Amino acid sequence: MIKGILFDKDGTLIDFFSLWLSAALKVVPVFLKENGIEASDEMVQFLLCVLGVHDGKVDSNGALAYKSYGETAEDICIAFKEKNIIFSKEKVRSQLEKMFNDSMLGSDVRFQVFTDMNVLMEHLKARKIVIGLATADTEISATRCLSSIGIKHFFDYIGGDDGVKKPKPDKEMFCEFAQKYSLKPGEIAVVGDTYNDMMFAKVNGGIAIGVLSGVSEEKDFANQADYVIASIHNLPELLDRI
Repeated sequence: MIKGILFDKDGTLIDFFSLWLSAALKVVPVFLKENGIEASDEMVQFLLCVLGVHDGKVDSNGALAYKSYGETAEDICIAFKEKNIIFSKEKVRSQLEKMFNDSMLGSDVRFQVFTDMNVLMEHLKARKIVIGLATADTEISATRCLSSIGIKHFFDYIGGDDGVKKPKPDKEMFCEFAQKYSLKPGEIAVVGDTYNDMMFAKVNGGIAIGVLSGVSEEKDFANQADYVIASIHNLPELLDRI
């Protein structure tokens, strides 16, 4: 029986593409210029490819789709080292966090959702399900997002990139959530839109629920998902079936 749900954020609770892809296209040339690199078409495309953006499409296994700022910074450092450009991982991480936050925390940003979020959350609470968030985004950005769409008060746990917590699929956020609410691993479902989310569930003994509202097609879950639904709109129906 599912007693707790850990939601991914981007691509699961809110639309990924209108937020992160748009932000990446703005951030990349700014990042290059700030580091003294000409933002030529070649360099812009190179950095987008490092982030996992190819011809305007997001690779479901790329950095932008699921990695933390620290992991993405490491990818960037490795890629640019091959061009004899040396970056500090800590500096790159700090720059990425600030630039993406500046892009996505503006007053003009509107978070697009996949269902009536209050109805969904009230439904889960009526089932006495503990609700949590486990995201690669920063806790500040995640909290702001949940507040903006009016559902923060439903969340019993918010786990994100604070520069200390280990990112998914590491067990840290999963175990923290389980221990805080005395949940067994098999009582926790992870709902997310990437293979990494499914691994986060499976390696920690949870139930993996994939959604097709984000960067992945069903095949991208590589048979790791226990269940696959179109979006969280279909979650109550799935819970009834389970």
